[in-house]
Amino acid sequence: MTTFYCLRHGQTDWNQQSRIQGRTDTTLSDAGRDMARTWAQSLPQGMFTMILTSPLARAVETAHILNERLGLPLHTDPGLVEQDWGQWTGLTKAELMAQRAKVAAQEKRGFSFTPPGGESRDAVLMRACDALIGFTAAHPRASVLVVTHHGVLKCLAYALSGLDYLPGESLPIEPYRLHRIECLDNELAPARLNMEFDTLAASVKNLASLNIPEPDPLNPDMGEPETPER
Repeated sequence: MTTFYCLRHGQTDWNQQSRIQGRTDTTLSDAGRDMARTWAQSLPQGMFTMILTSPLARAVETAHILNERLGLPLHTDPGLVEQDWGQWTGLTKAELMAQRAKVAAQEKRGFSFTPPGGESRDAVLMRACDALIGFTAAHPRASVLVVTHHGVLKCLAYALSGLDYLPGESLPIEPYRLHRIECLDNELAPARLNMEFDTLAASVKNLASLNIPEPDPLNPDMGEPETPER
């Protein structure tokens, strides 16, 4: 089994402006760099064996900041890039809502949601799953820190939680949290979503109370009880 700890990249200026980035290769803002440095201090050293990141600059920069402390092999995979938002790329949330009817029609399509000239959620899901499953084949029993994008994480979380990504469904993930996904026998499963960075660090320091054996404290192959949560 390979275990992935997935997170969204740090904040960018476009995030702060509520502007759709999609495949636009934006960089982190100063606030985003500070976020990544804070996360790095919370991540337990010795827990991860490598880092896997989207090749977009904002994800790569986040990964490099984290790796200044962790010092791990770093890999990239294009399957983890953000959804292509086509003609809606660059629009602010307010500008997108000016096209409310078109957006609502797409939202009702669930995983078939496709911005004009862009990529469907289903396509995002398929390539992200292929990336994680393929990485598992090359790195069995690894503990991997994954830096990707909110759109990718939402597609994975909705699908792995058995949801259809339709209006009215509760969002299964919260922003800027860690999401633990396990891969075994070419299948992905959500082991624990919405982990706080500080909680993760505390869990590693408190192995006795969690009944998790060393030396691989959060690898289910080493005996961790299943504790799925949203």
